[in-house]
Amino acid sequence: MQKEKKRIVILGAGFAGVYTYKQLHKIYHHDKNVELVMVSRTNYFLFTPLLHEVATGSIDPENITEPIRKVLGCCLAELHMSEVQSISLKEKFIKTAEGQIPYDYLVLGLGSTSHFFGISGAVENCLTLKNLDDAKRIKNRCIDVCEQALQVTDERERRKLLRMVIIGGGPTGVELAAEMIEFFQGTLNKYFCNANILLDAEIVLIHRDRELLSMFSEKLRKKSFEVLTKKGVKILLNTEVVSIDDRGVICKNGELIETANPIWTAGIQPVSIKFDEEIIKNKNGTIPVESTLNMKDYPEVFVLGDMSGYIDPKTQKPLPALAQVAVKEAEAAANNIAASISGTTLQAFEYHHKGSLVSLGQWMAMGEISNFSLSGHLAWWIWRTIYLSKLISLQKKFKVAANWTLNLFSPRDISRF
Repeated sequence: MQKEKKRIVILGAGFAGVYTYKQLHKIYHHDKNVELVMVSRTNYFLFTPLLHEVATGSIDPENITEPIRKVLGCCLAELHMSEVQSISLKEKFIKTAEGQIPYDYLVLGLGSTSHFFGISGAVENCLTLKNLDDAKRIKNRCIDVCEQALQVTDERERRKLLRMVIIGGGPTGVELAAEMIEFFQGTLNKYFCNANILLDAEIVLIHRDRELLSMFSEKLRKKSFEVLTKKGVKILLNTEVVSIDDRGVICKNGELIETANPIWTAGIQPVSIKFDEEIIKNKNGTIPVESTLNMKDYPEVFVLGDMSGYIDPKTQKPLPALAQVAVKEAEAAANNIAASISGTTLQAFEYHHKGSLVSLGQWMAMGEISNFSLSGHLAWWIWRTIYLSKLISLQKKFKVAANWTLNLFSPRDISRF
């Protein structure tokens, strides 16, 4: 007697979606009773932790992407490059611009978008750094303002034009600020020597808390401040942004920071999906899940990554929005889907944090691994080694390594996209 075919649909080709597929592929390789389906807006997997290096000319954009069909391999039954419009939990199908996609099991891993906290003018005026197009826009802006500065004689207008203001002192903001100051000082200043880039360009990092990188120890938080300040980044702590307009960034204390280039890295929110049933979400917009990562009333639906409202039983807090969290959730969810199909007991998810690393520019990084804190050249070498190891294909590992090696001896790329 032939088994009933099961159809597993994965929404999103980020870390959560791709690694769920990879684990399911291991389990069901050439199993004709299981269909694996992927729905994604793009036909590639994006290695988001290196976006800040694309935005500052350190890495070529194509080197942090992998075609989905190459990554997912032989057992992909269907790939739908489409926007998810809604989900029918009652009838078990996803509605897209292409039509309806039925499922037996569903994995939600669509990630997150920028969260502007209702700040006036932020959506209209800020650049963001969430995807490849964002990174290209930031790089283009860095190049464009230098070109424009050659034509501007008014000193105040030139400084507004060449002032890059990054809002948010978390890992993304810190890494972008560190790379951007080096991009302006080490590369753009060479190519635009008549524009006095070194004299007039300024990188400003605004953070509402009293210290950068709240997830690290006090010693490393202070270290990050010292390193960035020494590089030339202007850091404004305890500074809350209340609005952004064509003049620049307006702070709660009344200060106006004139800039034509506000960049938002201050927060994220889960991608919002329309359901046919009322779903009560958490305050931060995540979808509540059981310890096994599936929805309470819909056990065939698993929610992972930035969309997941999983609460760590050890800390009673949500897990951080990190790639390593999404990867571990993906593996656990895939195993639980297999357990559900086979009729065995699902296992509760347990997360063990391996550590965090943050780049502070060329030859400098810092981090915490297990109970050890480290910073400097060794941390930088470990950071690059780990990130290289996480790239999926050997081809992209070599290409990124080549980019980094060339950057040690030559200026970064200033091609406009």
